[in-house]
Amino acid sequence: MVALVGVLGHNTHHSSGGRRVALWGDSMAWEAQDDFAADVAAAGGTSLLHTYGGTAPCDWLSDIRKQSRKWRPTVAVLAFSGNTGTKCMKGRDLTSAYRSDVLAAAVRLTRDGAHVVLVEAPPRRDQTVDPQGLTSLDQLWQKIAGQVPNTTVVPAGRAVTDPAGRFAQTVPCGPGDVCPAGGQVTVRSPDGVHFCPVEQPPMTRCPVPSAGATRYAHAMAAAAVALLGPLPSTTPSGPPPPAT
Repeated sequence: MVALVGVLGHNTHHSSGGRRVALWGDSMAWEAQDDFAADVAAAGGTSLLHTYGGTAPCDWLSDIRKQSRKWRPTVAVLAFSGNTGTKCMKGRDLTSAYRSDVLAAAVRLTRDGAHVVLVEAPPRRDQTVDPQGLTSLDQLWQKIAGQVPNTTVVPAGRAVTDPAGRFAQTVPCGPGDVCPAGGQVTVRSPDGVHFCPVEQPPMTRCPVPSAGATRYAHAMAAAAVALLGPLPSTTPSGPPPPAT
């Protein structure tokens, strides 16, 4: 059984008013969560980060219900890529289980006032995509978003795929990348699943810059921040002082 470890983001008191962003997810979300939280903080928001490797949506349903009631996120981001190894997934079909559990999570969160973002994760090396570049889970997220109001899908995985949405070990360098000779940056791990460009034990911080995790984080955070809207103006109201 996988031990669930929740990591509460910095400044988790409600000082940010209605700018609270929760992230639930598996190892890909865990790799990206620091950059995700930094982006949310830069937009004046507060993060709740509950991610762990190997987990499925069902592992977090109890926590989602609790945080939806107590912490009341403004935006809730769900980022899962298809794990089936934990106790709550035993004997369950991946697609039907994820459909049921993510639908339940989205209904609960939106009922309590959150906008839900379902994240399209990048495909594994051995995973196929359809002509639109979608995995089977990506297709499922689209269906759920069509059923539940205030639920949208963000194609964050496209930040690290080829133009057709297929697995890519490297992609052309972009702004912010540490770009090696040849103009290609490594965005996926040697295992064909994760982001760290060097071989690492599970749930171990990457010892080198991880362009894939950073790109994935920025894509997820951009969607969340857009739903928060602009920061309230701090400009004093009223007429300007008289000229002297």
